[in-house]
Amino acid sequence: MKYDANALRLIRSKIGLKIGALVVIQIIFIISSFSVLAYYESQGTHLGNSINIAGKNRFLTSNLMLQISEYFLEDNTSDVSKINLAMNELESNILALREGGKISDITLKPLPSEFLDSWNTVYQNWVSLKTTLINSIIKPIGNTNSASTTPTLAVIDKVTKTALEAKALSLVGSSNVLVTQLGEYARNTSQNLMFLQIIFAVLNIVVAVIVLYIVMKILKPVFALTSATSEVRKGNLDISVKTKGNDELSVLTESFNSMLSSIRNHVKELNELKNQLQKTNEELKNKNRLMDEFINIAAHELRTPIQPILGLAGILQSEIKDPGQRELLDVTLRNAKRLQRLTEDILDVTKIECHTLELHTEKVNINEKIRNVIRDVRSQIHNPDKLKIVFAETKPPIYVRADKPRIYQVIANLLRNAIKFTKEGTISINADMKNTTEVTIIVKDTGAGIHPEILPRLFTKFATKSSMGTGLGLYISKVIVEAHAGRIWAENNSDGKGATFAFTLPSYYRYLLIRWGYKQHIITIAS
Repeated sequence: MKYDANALRLIRSKIGLKIGALVVIQIIFIISSFSVLAYYESQGTHLGNSINIAGKNRFLTSNLMLQISEYFLEDNTSDVSKINLAMNELESNILALREGGKISDITLKPLPSEFLDSWNTVYQNWVSLKTTLINSIIKPIGNTNSASTTPTLAVIDKVTKTALEAKALSLVGSSNVLVTQLGEYARNTSQNLMFLQIIFAVLNIVVAVIVLYIVMKILKPVFALTSATSEVRKGNLDISVKTKGNDELSVLTESFNSMLSSIRNHVKELNELKNQLQKTNEELKNKNRLMDEFINIAAHELRTPIQPILGLAGILQSEIKDPGQRELLDVTLRNAKRLQRLTEDILDVTKIECHTLELHTEKVNINEKIRNVIRDVRSQIHNPDKLKIVFAETKPPIYVRADKPRIYQVIANLLRNAIKFTKEGTISINADMKNTTEVTIIVKDTGAGIHPEILPRLFTKFATKSSMGTGLGLYISKVIVEAHAGRIWAENNSDGKGATFAFTLPSYYRYLLIRWGYKQHIITIAS
């Protein structure tokens, strides 16, 4: 029903009526031209068939004379059946030429009236030839017992041959005249057909040009709208499209002009808002810059007193023997180290934001680096009896090309993160080189796992639901790993206990291949 309604709306529209009328006119003209040309071509075909049949009269006449000659050569001793057959074929051919019908698998139309006189001449010559044949040959053979009415053979041959040849020549001559007339008529008809084709072709072109002109005139507003749309795409809104009439395109043009006016007003308002936003943005940038400067300065200022606090606390820890005082001192050291890590994280984030984070890579034994990190973070485990760190060290050692302090920082961040969320159980860490170009470090714990809300943005700044951290460690780790051309990811364990963090680093072997010029031909070999 929807398509029917659309079709009805199109038919009722003024543009649809105009275009429909032009299409109908064009179709009628084409059909008329085709019908006229088809008629003349069919007439030419039928006329050609008539010429063929008229020409066949000569062949059949010659065939008849051949049968008569054979009859005389055989001393009049053969029967006349062949002569009768040849006579019947010739007579049927002559009659079919006038009346039409189907003969020799050719369909004939009745002969046009202007050729009936010539046909009558052919038919009269045939009647004369037929009468002579019957009187000279057919009847005498039927009366061979009557000696008084039968001429001698010599007389029959001489008289009959002369008369028959003369009449046959007359028949052939009249047939030639008819063929010539039909051929001339066919030639004239062919010329007329060619002339009609030229006329219809010219008329078709004229009609097509007229239709094209009218369609172009109808669609002129469309071209104007297209041109205006191109100008709008270029950003020129100070245009309008002239319109006249009351058809659908005129309504569309008015709507387009109204839309442009609304757009101009909106653009003006947007420009005003843009200016306000730019001004506000500049203010925010200044505030952010001041805030970053403040954070950077504050971090540096915090860094300065932390070092002596840690140093003096360490000295006091070795001197104080009282357990209560040592516990208080441990709390002081632990929080000072936490403050130190926070300060370092803030400084690292500042370097990342300012694009000044630098890497100083060298050959690193990743197993040795993991052992160092484990040794340093064991002190952060509150209950060593219930939480163990397991390191399955591989042999031979695995080497990577990396910045030692930064890789230490990444491994330490992942282990501290695992310790923070694992009260009891096991934290396992291992380095694996499945192929010669990439090393994978995996940290797996049995803790609380990653909160579903945090998982999608785990490695972004401040992504944490814990009150014990800032959410900067994993963000910094991601930046450091990617700066080494590696990848980092995390997921909850399939058994529902804890999470797994992993990252990759290019192996030292890969670094050597690249250095030796095999960057595009690194071969992966199973370890």
